[in-house]
Amino acid sequence: MSQILWAITLMLAFSGIARAEPEAALGEGRELFIARCSSCHSVDYIEMHARFGTRALWESQVTKMRNAYKAPMSDEDAKVIVDYLERQYGLDRNATGQRTTPSSSMSKTRVAPGLIAGGAPRSP
Repeated sequence: MSQILWAITLMLAFSGIARAEPEAALGEGRELFIARCSSCHSVDYIEMHARFGTRALWESQVTKMRNAYKAPMSDEDAKVIVDYLERQYGLDRNATGQRTTPSSSMSKTRVAPGLIAGGAPRSP
């Protein structure tokens, strides 16, 4: 009997661990993004930045990854990845690109007080 209770306890404890990670949005540059970025960054992490996802943000983030963290990518790779991020995770992505799967974490996330989507300060 105690073995059955132990097995049930283990099953319940580990049942929440297997959360499905959202997939990277479909589009040109996806495979390069997966190859160069997803070894360190989850799609949830990318979507977290998407609320402020201007081209300038994506360019600065990719440049930082290349310079500070020595991310292995050429100038052309960086351009393709920035284009992909802007198109699929930019501020106007609904007009140009759709997520294929919803993000499990971002659906419950709100913009920080004092900000509106896009990072512009709210007027008092």
